[in-house]
Amino acid sequence: MHLQQTKARSRATGGPQYWFEGVPEHIRGHLQRKKACPVILMTPYGPVETPFTAVDRDHKVKKGRIVKANAQHDRIQKGESNESIGEAIRRWFALRGGIDFETVEIEITFDKQSRFILVPLEVKWRRRARREVLPPVSAPLSFNSQHQSDLWKRQIAECARSKPDALNWVASQFKRFVEQHGHPKTVRVGEEDLLRLSGALDHLGLQLGPYLRKGYDCPESTFRFLEFPEYPCPVEIKKRSKGFGYQVKNYLRLPRVVVFCLDHDVVHPPEHVDVVEVRALARHLSS
Repeated sequence: MHLQQTKARSRATGGPQYWFEGVPEHIRGHLQRKKACPVILMTPYGPVETPFTAVDRDHKVKKGRIVKANAQHDRIQKGESNESIGEAIRRWFALRGGIDFETVEIEITFDKQSRFILVPLEVKWRRRARREVLPPVSAPLSFNSQHQSDLWKRQIAECARSKPDALNWVASQFKRFVEQHGHPKTVRVGEEDLLRLSGALDHLGLQLGPYLRKGYDCPESTFRFLEFPEYPCPVEIKKRSKGFGYQVKNYLRLPRVVVFCLDHDVVHPPEHVDVVEVRALARHLSS
């Protein structure tokens, strides 16, 4: 299944458009029943909500309403966005500029609200034979004793190359924190203690937002890894990742969230929840 870029040479009349090609019957049937579906784009960091809408060939969205159309292709409508879905993929995956797409191989799944989750797999450039395979996305913001994402590893490696002195300081901060809180006399580790590492995390590309104590602890947090754009994502501060169960139970519409904890003890984290564990990061940075 892929997106086919059309109108590449007629930008003055609306710019590139993206049609669905080779769509499995169950996805086509879902789109025909719904007529229009909001699109969530999978990025190197994880899913992000977009202004795009997938529409079937007989409909379009106009001024917020689904109306009849005659496009002859199921497609992605950009709506009020100032960029196409192709340009959004280019931006989020930091792909080369100045050249048109021919096709974007994709995978589509659905979230609990029946929205399309569009996962880009590889791109074919116009007038180029070679295809560019995009990195897989699997718990991309997790770094813990169970899973260390390739995205985190690449970010740390880039920090070691570009600012080795800063990374040495970061490693010392994590090591000291673990040693202090591993002492038998340290009975309690509070969320405020973990916030002491915010300066070190900033060097690694995670900027914690204000600590609000209501809802998610740091809802205005952002990640900025490698050459990719900034990714907003709330962060919850916990001593143990098991303590996140309250939020899962009470915040029914769970957004993408990262749990920053001293100890990771959840075997199967909830969907779209990443876990960053201080002990695992300390071990990796020290090595």
